[in-house]
Amino acid sequence: MAYEISIFLENKIGHFERITRILKEGEINIRSMSINDTANGWGILNLLVNNPKKAYKVLEEAGVSVALKEVIALEMKDQAGGLNELLLKVAQAKVNFNNANGRIIEATKSAILILDVPNIDESKKKLIDNGIQFIDDNTIYGN
Repeated sequence: MAYEISIFLENKIGHFERITRILKEGEINIRSMSINDTANGWGILNLLVNNPKKAYKVLEEAGVSVALKEVIALEMKDQAGGLNELLLKVAQAKVNFNNANGRIIEATKSAILILDVPNIDESKKKLIDNGIQFIDDNTIYGN
């Protein structure tokens, strides 16, 4: 099961650094990230980390507004058209998503597409029914 950490982050100098310091002290490795500006000086920081449950715990204990959410991780070819090929399959499975980000896996010469979907169970079923496989935790988190 893939999990992503989401943090409600104020857009002020040092706030992002505080998050990375907490994770560093907790020996959490960030595997991929995205920051989205929402409104009025606030944003959402989404992190894929090597140990999401531990990351959630250390951030919550530090008073950070954090959420742990299940996401879908799919493998794609690390070549021109790899993302298009995978997105065609996702569209044919009729799976919609709110957010997405990617990550290269150098060891396997592949890439991962992380999808934040509105209904995780329904989306998983649709993907499985259409022959789309999920990635194992070791590959996702790089353990």
